[in-house]
Amino acid sequence: MAGANYEIVVRGRLGGAFARWFDELEVRASGPDATYLRGWFADQAALQGFLTQLGDLGLELVSVHHLSEPQRRHSDPAAGGH
Repeated sequence: MAGANYEIVVRGRLGGAFARWFDELEVRASGPDATYLRGWFADQAALQGFLTQLGDLGLELVSVHHLSEPQRRHSDPAAGGH
């Protein structure tokens, strides 16, 4: 399966230290109750590994949504990323 974009929601507001752990993802807080992590995952194994990492960090998973709109990886030079 080819890579895909996902939006992952965790409970609570992630501080800067957590946001740096997820530098390949767009991190956006939504008030004090939720943080949205959005980005590209190479395959289901990469997504599952990331979800496991969230659990290992003690973060409570609220939802995972597959995004149908195209979004380039941050590391894609054509996207002007790093």
